[in-house]
Amino acid sequence: MGEIGKSLPKVLWPIFEKTLLELQVEYAKSIGAKKIYINLHHQKDLILNFTKNKSAFEDVTFLVEDEILDIGGGIHNLASNVGYKGKLLVLNADQFFLMPKDFVEASLKKLSRSPVLLFSYQVDPRLGYNCLELTSENTLKAIVPAAELKNTSSGVTYTGISLIDLSKLTPHPGKSSFFESVARFTETDVLVEGVGNIDYWDFGTAQRYWLTMRRVISTYKVNSVHPFLRFLVNSKALKSWKINHNHLSYHSSGLEVIHLGLNQDNSNSQKVISLTDHSFKNVVGPAIIFDKIEEKISL
Repeated sequence: MGEIGKSLPKVLWPIFEKTLLELQVEYAKSIGAKKIYINLHHQKDLILNFTKNKSAFEDVTFLVEDEILDIGGGIHNLASNVGYKGKLLVLNADQFFLMPKDFVEASLKKLSRSPVLLFSYQVDPRLGYNCLELTSENTLKAIVPAAELKNTSSGVTYTGISLIDLSKLTPHPGKSSFFESVARFTETDVLVEGVGNIDYWDFGTAQRYWLTMRRVISTYKVNSVHPFLRFLVNSKALKSWKINHNHLSYHSSGLEVIHLGLNQDNSNSQKVISLTDHSFKNVVGPAIIFDKIEEKISL
């Protein structure tokens, strides 16, 4: 997340009125999660201080890794905490694949065939995505590096979101990768489910954050009942009265300015996202501003 990410952990970046972390917790609850765990390592103290005394995190368990365990190790650490019982949905903090509750419930039933179900998404491998090679029964056969797909225009990649039957995992303490200790496709069937028709919003880099925040405003102008926008409004993360449709701005009189501070912005800036109330008069973006840090966005 550039220079700003050194001061502001990615999960605490605001999606208008709420942080990514708060919204992921609300999303997980909305699709029926009975218990929520948040894995922490990098910038853990900043995140714990932010979540302290916030009602959204009252029933959330934080799993702090003093030594990073990688994804597989983190899942096994959680599994050992719950006695290797239950079904686990793994979510990315910086992306929303807005899967409806009935889609998740139908996918859960498929775990009777396999310990793990991966959610996949259609991509252009030439943009650097590793892709999944599948069998005729939609189980994972191989992971093909992007370097071997430079002449291929279409493929499916793993989204990082998965469903796991913890009772079917073989305990593997310590650090391990996801495909080493959880989705062991060379030893057991690992199912793959496409999410091609699922609404997808990516806030994973400073550039994607800037583009996706602008996409929310432009989408609201033409379709205020879009599923993701409904989710933001219902979660009190988006206040429609702050949107200036003519300027495609938020809480600002500037052109394409998204201002997330408490006081309305009346500067002459353009194409800027301000994460705080710090003054940024006459800045011409694309840029993101946090306190005194100005992050230029290259498009």
